[in-house]
Amino acid sequence: MNLISRLQLTIQDARTTKMANVTQLKHLEHLEDEMLNYGVVGCHAAVSFLEELARMLGHQADSKGFMQTKWDGAPSVICGTDPNSGQFFVGTKSVFAKSPKLCITDEDVDQWYEGDLAEKLKFSLKYFKKLNIRGIVQGDLLFTDSSRSVENIQGEKLYTFRPNTITYGIPVDHPIGKKVGQAKIGVVFHTHYRGDDFQSMQALAGAPINQFNNVAECAVISNDTPVNEVTLSDQDVRKFNDSIQKIERMCGICGEFLDNLVENTGTTGDKKFHVASYLKQYFNNEIREGRTITNVRRSLDNLIIFYHEKMKKELGKIKTEKNLTAKRKLVYESEAYLNENERMFKAMLALYKEMQIAKKFIIDKLDHLEQFRTFVQTDKGYKVTTPEGYVLHQDGDMIKLVNRIEFAYNNFTIQKQWR
Repeated sequence: MNLISRLQLTIQDARTTKMANVTQLKHLEHLEDEMLNYGVVGCHAAVSFLEELARMLGHQADSKGFMQTKWDGAPSVICGTDPNSGQFFVGTKSVFAKSPKLCITDEDVDQWYEGDLAEKLKFSLKYFKKLNIRGIVQGDLLFTDSSRSVENIQGEKLYTFRPNTITYGIPVDHPIGKKVGQAKIGVVFHTHYRGDDFQSMQALAGAPINQFNNVAECAVISNDTPVNEVTLSDQDVRKFNDSIQKIERMCGICGEFLDNLVENTGTTGDKKFHVASYLKQYFNNEIREGRTITNVRRSLDNLIIFYHEKMKKELGKIKTEKNLTAKRKLVYESEAYLNENERMFKAMLALYKEMQIAKKFIIDKLDHLEQFRTFVQTDKGYKVTTPEGYVLHQDGDMIKLVNRIEFAYNNFTIQKQWR
């Protein structure tokens, strides 16, 4: 089968493969990283997500996806009815461990947790029990009454809270602001679970918050993104569709090379010394440094430098001469791989850049819909920033859309509030 025929088949594969690999909701992937996770199938899955976005924003009847706003809350809290005992519990993602840590009483919290996290879980246990949650849900804690403030920012009187990196503000006279002002605790529930036991539970998008008891002490914030309020001009629609088609053509160019990168990626054995294993680390490092891909030659040079620095550290850990010689050989072979595939590395970087551009186009349209103000704390006071991002759901799959150079840079560089 030739490459073109193979790529045509992978488009259908991408629509039926669970790219985010979501059973319990522990980590979601960035749109542009899926090609590094799954090769050409991941690349076409990204195209499929972008096509779904085009249908959603174009208000087309055949759109099956929906969008949620990501909140920069912390900690992540899982709560509901224990399927074994029938009792209400709270916990962190450790409820999905082999030995689940379920907190049914304050004493359970003290057994496993301490400090600020323990206090937040006790608040969650006390107040979320009143919501009469059926089943199990997961959410991000936003505030307790001791971490909520009233501040005047840029001429507005706001209730503010900073659960993690972003400081959120809502006008005190806004309907949601009044709700926040009365509450003892605030949360965004974004996921519910289906299954008979914790090990086999499946994460499903959304939480049935409209079925919860209305409790004044709990500010349960909706995270549904009102995509129907986005208005695109004909020029916007053409521009975005052209971008999707360009990405799909570039997927065809990079196809076999992406699969080869995935085959050589690993954290142990020989693969630990292959450059493919450091691509996602490299992109994260570029974000920490505040750099975007503007020139693929320069970005490739930065990748080579990054890989060399990583290998210096890895080789420096090796004690025996025999093992050191063997691992140096692997590094030499990986450097040769870089040289031999320079054109394909450049094509991959160009594709990564193009996906980031398409993603940012969408994020810029969505950011204007948010009711909460978002800031980051700097030495000179508050600076306006964008929301954390969004999660697109399509046929049971999830992918996150985050302005990484904005939020992820802040996330890497600003001290966490709750830890």
